[in-house]
Amino acid sequence: MRQMDSLRIMGLHQPEGQQRRAYRYLHQSGTGKSTCAKILRNHVEAQDGRDPTKKPVLHVTLSTTGTPKSLASSILDALGDNYSTRGEAELLLRRVRMALKELSVEILIIDELNHFRLKSLQKDAANTIKNILSMGWVPVVLMGTTDAQSLFVDNRELKNRCAPQMVLAPYDYRDVEGDLAAWTELLGDLDTQMADRDILRCRSGLDDEELAIALCRASNGVIGELHNILLAALEQVLLADEPSISHRRLAEAVDAWCMQDGTIDRNYVKLIPRK
Repeated sequence: MRQMDSLRIMGLHQPEGQQRRAYRYLHQSGTGKSTCAKILRNHVEAQDGRDPTKKPVLHVTLSTTGTPKSLASSILDALGDNYSTRGEAELLLRRVRMALKELSVEILIIDELNHFRLKSLQKDAANTIKNILSMGWVPVVLMGTTDAQSLFVDNRELKNRCAPQMVLAPYDYRDVEGDLAAWTELLGDLDTQMADRDILRCRSGLDDEELAIALCRASNGVIGELHNILLAALEQVLLADEPSISHRRLAEAVDAWCMQDGTIDRNYVKLIPRK
């Protein structure tokens, strides 16, 4: 999130019309790309003195049609334009420019970039993004799976307007002071929030070191996979009216969500020694 915010701040200090920069986050699903975008949006919108009618951080999820027109339409839709699909791509893009200024957009985040699948469409879409940057409208964050990498391979001019690929690697439980510490803190925060919001009657001890390691290994360190494990366990806990998420419920969720799909070959939660 800090990387994206630094790009936003840098854009605010550039003269109007000066070429803007783009950051790329192209990773597998579930690594937390979209979550980072939402956290940034909420963080900036909550700053003192912000006008609630403006959209300083515009998070756009691309249409599955993946065309230059759908790119402009998706941006207009996120800006609240009720006629986002009407008009040719060039006209829509002019309306995008006007709306970005009117709503004081400081950074544009384009998500699901991989929806531009066909090479014939990729070129036009890449040129559209390149022009947004070249004309100095706003800095851009580009997100998607690795399928979107061909946009940059086939369009060197767009690549030259981007910073090197940003890495959102899965958490590594073996990195004790870095990844594991952050992962354990995340689990602790989730645990506390579920109790504080009366979702559960008490904490579940998710930040126990052995359990944190087991959940990291079971989810392959991917936040989206962890979310699915916890949600599967929570559903059973709530149905049974239990006070917290037990190891048994977590082990069952790992069996149902990970073992059956073959994403791991052993249930690491079950391997935790009983105390």
